[in-house]
Amino acid sequence: MDGDLKYGTCPVCGKNATLKCGSCRREFYCDKSHQSQDWPRHRSTCSGWEIGHDSVLGRHLLATRDLAPGDVILTETPLVWGPSTHTNQRICVGCSERCDDVDARCSECCWPVCKSDCEGLSDKKRHQLECALLARARIVPRCEILLIIRLLILWRMKSRRWTSLANLQNHVESRGPGTEAHDEVSKTAPPEGSVAIYEHASLLEHSCIANTRHSFRIDDKGRPRITVYAVTSIKKGQHLSTMYTHALWSTRARREHLLTTKYFACRCKRCVDPTELGTHLGTLNCPCKNGLMLPNDPLNPNTNWSCDACPGIITSAEVAELIDRLEEEVVEVMKQATEYTLSELLSRLTVLLHSGHQHCISVSHSLIQLLPATDPRKSELCKRIMDTVSRLDPYGARLALYMAVTLRELAMCPGEDKRVHLAKAALLLKAEPPNSPGERLRRLIEVEL
Repeated sequence: MDGDLKYGTCPVCGKNATLKCGSCRREFYCDKSHQSQDWPRHRSTCSGWEIGHDSVLGRHLLATRDLAPGDVILTETPLVWGPSTHTNQRICVGCSERCDDVDARCSECCWPVCKSDCEGLSDKKRHQLECALLARARIVPRCEILLIIRLLILWRMKSRRWTSLANLQNHVESRGPGTEAHDEVSKTAPPEGSVAIYEHASLLEHSCIANTRHSFRIDDKGRPRITVYAVTSIKKGQHLSTMYTHALWSTRARREHLLTTKYFACRCKRCVDPTELGTHLGTLNCPCKNGLMLPNDPLNPNTNWSCDACPGIITSAEVAELIDRLEEEVVEVMKQATEYTLSELLSRLTVLLHSGHQHCISVSHSLIQLLPATDPRKSELCKRIMDTVSRLDPYGARLALYMAVTLRELAMCPGEDKRVHLAKAALLLKAEPPNSPGERLRRLIEVEL
């Protein structure tokens, strides 16, 4: 993507240039004078967003010009970042990279670093702000408190970054002990890596069919830069969106998660459709064996479910009890999954659930990676997964890796065009971050090609 290039051509003189436009980071200049000279031309294509205000949405982002797929909308470094407050890993205080196996420390404060000459150690806006404090206070290195210390330093300095942080919505009154959000954080395993708070990217609103995707890169100063791209054509004035929840969760699961952790009820076109855009990700089979059980009103968590072929009706509570019980079974089988156990589980699930149900798709995705290429089920399951993903994530914003794995498995099946499937998989993964699972798979696929 353009936002990741390190050099380009100055539009004023045509010479090689390394100075990027600080806003869009797509245009290059040989010096600041040529950047100023080109501004009247570049102004109309530079920043692709502005902040809108709404009584329901609050602050949100709007497109300021027509955007094409692949266009960089915004790129920025975080207001503050550091190790997750729940991590138990050893994190470098300079660049926030994991350094569990590195026995190196900052010479001043003695906190862990990835190497003695890490560039982040000399950054005036990063470790130098905290180094003297940590050394003077003689705080025992505990990576999980470093982010809090950095926040307190910004508050103490009355930094502009603190003002921006304070303006972000936090819902702190709804996240205390006893709330579902608090319990979710307390009960889950400690997250890996770092936390970063971005001033503008954090204003992207939610949609179950998002029109942007984002990627992270460590920039030349060791900062975790986020870049937001358009994944489809976006008209001037349209809202810019991302997805706050999992794309392969059913409407019931997504809306419950959004309501309890993000404090709003989604009403997008996917949520209002009982069939979830024809995927049937939450649909049950009716005991009459001729019809499907669908929610009468998907936006009402207490709605009854009715068969589309007979008078049969079940309550939302009965649906929830069944799905939760089946989910527990799926989780247990997945712990020690084999071709046999997954095949047996999928057979049981498809008696009660539509073959496109989220539990069936989840089990199928694991099963295709174990089935031999000669098994006719492999091709059938791959194509079912691909149909579901293409409907729920048509632009590859959230499920690129999931789809790429499926395409690679399908490429192994007899009668399939291996090169076409692998090439499509590699294209889906072209924007994956360096050393990520997606980037490693892309390199493997390119070798196979």
